[in-house]
This record gives sequence, structure tokens and C-alpha cells, in this order.
Amino acid sequence: MPGPDGVLRIHLTRYPLEHPGEGWMQPESLLTHRMALEPRPRSETASFVPASWTDAERLRLDTDHLRQSNLASSSSVVVARADDDPPLLVLDRLLQQRFAGVIGVLVDDHTVLVWVHTHEGFWELTPDGYDGASGYIVTMTAEDPEAPGPVSLYPSALYGWALWWCLQAQQLIDDRDVGLADLPPPPLALDIVEAWRVYRVRLTAPDRVGFPAPDIRQGWPPDMGPIE
Repeated sequence: MPGPDGVLRIHLTRYPLEHPGEGWMQPESLLTHRMALEPRPRSETASFVPASWTDAERLRLDTDHLRQSNLASSSSVVVARADDDPPLLVLDRLLQQRFAGVIGVLVDDHTVLVWVHTHEGFWELTPDGYDGASGYIVTMTAEDPEAPGPVSLYPSALYGWALWWCLQAQQLIDDRDVGLADLPPPPLALDIVEAWRVYRVRLTAPDRVGFPAPDIRQGWPPDMGPIE
């Protein structure tokens, strides 16, 4: 909903991953989605395992890593930390691995690089091969760096805007379904509200860019071709 000065306000509430049960009904005004924080690659975390760890402790680490990876694979929003890597490189890597509608890369404690997918499908098959991904890239920055609020939820706020826009547009269009492919450029400012506290977030002018599709043949055995 628009705030007092006309800037759209996105209210965010975190829920536990477990479904609340069959008797729970989602309010019409509430849109839910699954968000995952991308774990570090297993090859990196393994180097930090102390030599004194038992087999049980190593197995628990592997199990936790696999569960986090599976969660990220089925989430609508995936967020990762850039650490010492270029944020755009991290984003490119995630786009090759995940099928999320929105991907965010945490640059620092008040800035996130965010990609919003604008394809109806992911890696669609065309006569020339698999089509790549297209979407908007923006940088979301807290207006007040000293009080940035829930930075890891900035991508979820942008996804909330995308879903809200689709719902509003669908009410005006009857002859076809409205989806992410119809999204206009994201707004230049959003108010993110969590626990009734408002955080103003600025967005850079969006870039409309495309990324190539991953080479899915890498997972096939050498003696096999594509499966029709």
C-alpha cells in the first residue's frame, strides 16, 4: 500500500518454514513465499572443519549443508553473500544454479544487488536451443546506512512488489493472465516495514539484462545425448 508520501510500503513478516497445518488459511491480503540464504559452497566450508571433529560431527555438517541447498533449490527468493567476490559474478553463478524468481547478493551491511526474473518459464527450449534468463537488475540501498533494517529481506520486498503489481494489473486485464514477464521497471524507492518500523530503501535505475542459459548437458554421462 502507498505510504503517506506516496512511496509503496511492503510489510514483511517472517514465518517458520514448517507449514502451520491444514486448518490455517492465508488471509487474502497476505502473499507468502519461501526465501533461502544460500550456503557457502561445500568445498569452502570443508576447509574450516577442525581435524578433531568426529565422523558424526562431519556427517551433521554435510546433512545441514544438503538441507540448505535443497531449500534454496525450491525457494522463490534466494539470497547469498558476496564476501570477497564481485557481486555480479556471484549473481551470475546463482542464476546458473537456481530457478528463483528473485536473487539477491548482499554487498555490505546496507546494500543488496537484486535480480528480478521476467520470464514466464526458466531456460525455455526454443528452436535454437535453451533460451537464457532476462530480467531487471537493481541495487537496493538503505537511505539511512546507520539503520538499514532487515537487509537480507530487501529482495523479498522487491518480490512482494512484483507480486502486488501482477495482482493489480490482473484486475485490469481479463483476456490473459498477468505474470512476471509483464513487469515494468521496479520503483526507485520502497518503504520496507518490519515489526511496524519503516525503513526507506532507494533503488538505482534498473538495467534490463539477459544471462545465457546454463549448459545442462554437463550433467549427462559422456556416452549419452539429450533425452527427448
